[in-house]
Parts: sequence; C-alpha cells; structure tokens
Amino acid sequence: MDLEHAKAHCKDRNWQWTLDLINKVQQEMKTLESENKKLKEQLNAQRLYNSCNF
Repeated sequence: MDLEHAKAHCKDRNWQWTLDLINKVQQEMKTLESENKKLKEQLNAQRLYNSCNF
C-alpha cells in the first residue's frame, strides 16, 4: 500500500493521528531526497575537481 492509498484509508476511518504521521513521513522523505540529491551533486563535483587536478 502506498502512502496515497494509506491516506485515503485513514480518511475513510477518520484516523487523524495516522494522517498526521503519514504527512510527517512524507515531509521527511522530501527532505531526505533533497539532501541525497545535494550530496550526490557534491560528490560529482568533487570527482570532477579531482580528475582535473591529475
């Protein structure tokens, strides 16, 4: 079950605390994906810099 289906399931049952948890998880995932992308870009830039210095 993905998060969107889980949200719909929780809305049907009026489980607000679970909806809040799902929203928090989604926000954390966005943050982690953003940080991961930034770190990958930094790694690629460092590799490029190192390859140019040899």
